[in-house]
Amino acid sequence: MRLKINPLTRVEGHGGIYVEIKGKEVKDIRFEIYEGSRFFESIIKGFKYPIVPDIMRRICAICTASHSMASIRALEDALKVDISEQTELLRDLLIHGEMIESHALHVYVLSLPDYLGFPSIVEMAEKHPKEVKGALQLKKAGNMVHVALSGREVHGMNERVGGFSKIPDERELQKILEEMKKVREFAVLAVEIFSTFDIPEFPKSENLMVAVEPEEAFGYYGNRISNSENDRWEVHKYREKLKERVVEYSRAKHVFYDERPFMVGALSRISLFGNRLRGEARELYRENEDKIDESNSLTINLAQAIELVHCVERCIELLETLISREVEKEGLPKIETFESHGIACVEAPRGTLIHSYKLDEEGRVVEADVITPTAMNAANIEKDLRISALRLMEDEELERKLQLIPRAYDPCISCATHLIVKRS
Repeated sequence: MRLKINPLTRVEGHGGIYVEIKGKEVKDIRFEIYEGSRFFESIIKGFKYPIVPDIMRRICAICTASHSMASIRALEDALKVDISEQTELLRDLLIHGEMIESHALHVYVLSLPDYLGFPSIVEMAEKHPKEVKGALQLKKAGNMVHVALSGREVHGMNERVGGFSKIPDERELQKILEEMKKVREFAVLAVEIFSTFDIPEFPKSENLMVAVEPEEAFGYYGNRISNSENDRWEVHKYREKLKERVVEYSRAKHVFYDERPFMVGALSRISLFGNRLRGEARELYRENEDKIDESNSLTINLAQAIELVHCVERCIELLETLISREVEKEGLPKIETFESHGIACVEAPRGTLIHSYKLDEEGRVVEADVITPTAMNAANIEKDLRISALRLMEDEELERKLQLIPRAYDPCISCATHLIVKRS
């Protein structure tokens, strides 16, 4: 039996699943990515550092802030740029705002219809108006953060190496704060909904979890990467730990740790660092800890829902702090260029994102490397698909159930595609 699912629906980008079953054996499983090759790592060669983030944040329209922050932080690492505490707070607000709009879209719009028995949110809206309203209002709140800090909802240009071109005023921040307080109930609602579902167990298997280790409390920045086997390494050593491999049927490389697939994203972050959560997010994590099964990728949605609560609470905290301090109109620092190499790691909505740049003495890019969360997850998705196909090969709903797996990971397929060189 051969099964080809193309296109894979309710995901970002163009991908599919190929399954070949012979007798009681799964002969072949492929998570295929069809997006055309993209050349960002080559495009930026020769550009001076200030323009690099403007190009690299266009890798993705959903993870704009994550790519922007990874790019900027890598350049600041290379050029030894110190930033102000206010800039750190504003950047933290930006990354949490992005997480809200992305998770709201995935949890409510892309994943929830699967569990409620609808083909899409359009058909779901009539019977579940509160959930649809919650999704739209959460996304609106996240978009407000983007507009205020980045300049527009997608591909903003305001965040710069060393700071921001324009600092939002107190009135803008106050509006966002009021909206965040309104949408908090919808973040909690997402946890309540997904905690009640009887999550299928057909993909269950051992997962190696990988995530950026937060600097203090639960968060999305850090200088070290950790995994569930208690291995920890500095981000500058990522090439020693993570190995990319070209696969013939996909325009996205697969990434391995010690020749093994691994998982990044909300489930990894919550599994590894959920005990660092605070406030209501911490309470909800404790209530649902037994349901967050790191061996079952379908529980990613519950982990994302808990992160939604964390992100709304963190945005409220950051906004109140910034308003109480009265934001200042800071200028950008003077930066001297020299031959250098910088690396940064950020937790994007879908997982660990790495940017690396080598610069010449004039601050021009001579080499760039980007590894995205979906590339890191691709081999693990295939592992889950293979195990599931083996268990479901006689199930009449094999096609529908297999699609749940990559959709749970919320793959950003466009992000993951790169120029691929095949060597014989």
